Amino acid sequence: MKPTVLLVEEPSPVRELQVLALESQGWQVTALADLHASITLLHVEPAHVLVVAAGLLVAGAVELASLERALKLAGTTLRVMAFPAEQEGLHQLGLPGAGFLDRPLSLGPLVEGVRQAFPPHVLEAAPSRGLTVLVADDDPVSRKLLQLQLMPLRFELVMASDGLSALELARRRGPDVVLADALMPGMDGFRLCLALRQDPRLARVPVILTHTVVPDELDLRMAHNVGANGFLRRTQEGDELVGVLLRELRTAAPTHAVPPMDLGTEDHLYRMVRQLERRVGLLEQAEHTARESEARLRLVVNGSYDGIWDWDLRRRTLYWSPRLLEMLGLAPEDFGGTYEAFMALLHPEDRPDVMAALSAHLERGAPYDVSFRLRHVTGGYRSCVSRGRALHDSQGRPVRMAGIIGDVTEQLRMYRETQEAVRARDEFLSVAAHELRTPLAALRLRVQGAQSVLRAGVASAPERLERALDSADRQVQRLAELVESLLDVSQLQGSAPRLRLEEVDLASVVREVVSRSEEAAARVGCQLVVSPLEPTPGRFDAARLSQVVTHLLSNAMKFGPGKPVEVALESERDMATLVVTDHGIGIAPGRVDGLFRRFERAVPVRHYGGLGLGLYRLRRIVEAHGGEVSVNSTPGEGSTFRIRLPRAGPPSARA
Repeated sequence: MKPTVLLVEEPSPVRELQVLALESQGWQVTALADLHASITLLHVEPAHVLVVAAGLLVAGAVELASLERALKLAGTTLRVMAFPAEQEGLHQLGLPGAGFLDRPLSLGPLVEGVRQAFPPHVLEAAPSRGLTVLVADDDPVSRKLLQLQLMPLRFELVMASDGLSALELARRRGPDVVLADALMPGMDGFRLCLALRQDPRLARVPVILTHTVVPDELDLRMAHNVGANGFLRRTQEGDELVGVLLRELRTAAPTHAVPPMDLGTEDHLYRMVRQLERRVGLLEQAEHTARESEARLRLVVNGSYDGIWDWDLRRRTLYWSPRLLEMLGLAPEDFGGTYEAFMALLHPEDRPDVMAALSAHLERGAPYDVSFRLRHVTGGYRSCVSRGRALHDSQGRPVRMAGIIGDVTEQLRMYRETQEAVRARDEFLSVAAHELRTPLAALRLRVQGAQSVLRAGVASAPERLERALDSADRQVQRLAELVESLLDVSQLQGSAPRLRLEEVDLASVVREVVSRSEEAAARVGCQLVVSPLEPTPGRFDAARLSQVVTHLLSNAMKFGPGKPVEVALESERDMATLVVTDHGIGIAPGRVDGLFRRFERAVPVRHYGGLGLGLYRLRRIVEAHGGEVSVNSTPGEGSTFRIRLPRAGPPSARA
């Protein structure tokens, strides 16, 4: 036996949809507009559930008694569709056994409410309809929304994220109705509908096209051309969509002949342009609304940084905006909302100044513009600025004060970093001037000495000139190296160094640099101790790696004069490791982390000089090769630098 429902409601399109929704579950539904007729019908043809609109219940004892008797004799469950205010009045009537369906009532909750009113044995004995609905939509949110709207109807839902998948599922499953998004990528809803209409097995399956905006005349014309049964806008309520679906399930046939084999391209393109025009219009409207909201916000906060506060002096309450609470990591319940709670968050050293500024503003009208520190939930303090203005009553007493609190912690940090950068720049310019002036002065002295020898015409002039020119050449070389360092660092700041990769034996590069450095090592009393160098071929930039080895040896001789410098090359299958060890002054532990940054020095400038750029250049060159550099050092015992390089070249070159 079918579950039976007696629906008592005024005739309307809404009642028609309600009947369709209830019948879609396989229930027998009788719709009436009169409560007297429904009571009479219950005596003749008992129904399992009686659903009545609250407005049709007559507030009379005889009427209610008659209804109560009919329900008891028929074994019928009563459900009343009522607004909350109507429910209170019906409770006072004392109608026993009545349950309520809250209005406004959509189709899904109506079906679910009636289902719960049926006796369990009635539903168990009723056959299941087993209707299948295929949903094709590329938006997961839309798919989930449709699923929630159709879930109370207990249909079997089949989901597809694109038109091609939907077409394949339709051919395999044979759905009773298809809901398709009109503008899916790839095969859109129009073409999906056309493909279904051209399949003899699926030609009579209802297809409903949906979209997020209201369809216009062109949309409807295109939907008609492809044989769609409807085209409507998706909404969060979804009753219109569910109603169209239920109507089509009842008819189960397209309303016109099979469309032609292809879409009208011009109409389709024109429709797409119209869709874009509508979206542009919506975006322009949203932009206009956003500009107005932004202007209002600027007026409200009056140039505030982050958070807004509002202090009611009469009620002794203090409001903090969500942004202000978020700035300190507080939840709304964590802030007491009082002047005392604000003072508790202030840094103890700042409280006297803030209290004095507040008193001066409230009593004398002095500007309230203060800086202070507020405690963050993590325990640290945020640097803040605050401005505000008080409102006075007719007697001149302050009753309210509002303003802003801005977090300037980041700005202060950036200011300090900028100041430090300016200091480092000035120090660098001073060091650079000194470093450039030293070889220039030596070069000038050598040139003047050579001129004196030439003027004097002494017999040993050629030997003395040769020595002077050798010395001058060294100073010129030093100047060239300094200028090259400055230019190289300027280029490295913007991008990685350009490499000329070729097959190079790293051992040959190391031998050549060591050979060139022996004279300089002899001048400072250092002995270059080179371990046996096995051939280590790889894809390297020989010139750049020569700079790396040269700088490591120069540093070792500079900070460890008179002591040996050890050079080793470890060759593995994929990696080559260059190790340079000195026995000089070493590096303090606190200086190691910043050793490879620009302008960083591990020693005082006045003792050792240097631009602080060598190790920075070294690191950038090594990283450009895909390698890494590390250092181990013990103060007073020396340092060991390790350069690891992939023999196949940097990853970008390998790719």
